[in-house]
Amino acid sequence: MALRSLATRKAIGLGKSVGLGLRGLQTVTLPDLPYDYSALEPAISGEIMQLHHQKHHQAYVTNYNKAVEQLFQALNKVDTST
Repeated sequence: MALRSLATRKAIGLGKSVGLGLRGLQTVTLPDLPYDYSALEPAISGEIMQLHHQKHHQAYVTNYNKAVEQLFQALNKVDTST
């Protein structure tokens, strides 16, 4: 299942429309898994599942939010080089 379809979106208003008719910054948060970390044991340990979800997947969410924020800042400044 794609991270995008699982992510919870949260809008942060910027006070004015920014480029391409967008109204605000859309950020996402890492959702909880619909099952316990130990649900796949013994095939995959609960500790590995927790590490993978909380560190690896959180890094995707964090970097996505950072990239979206940088995009909106560039659009606000009309900075095409960024």
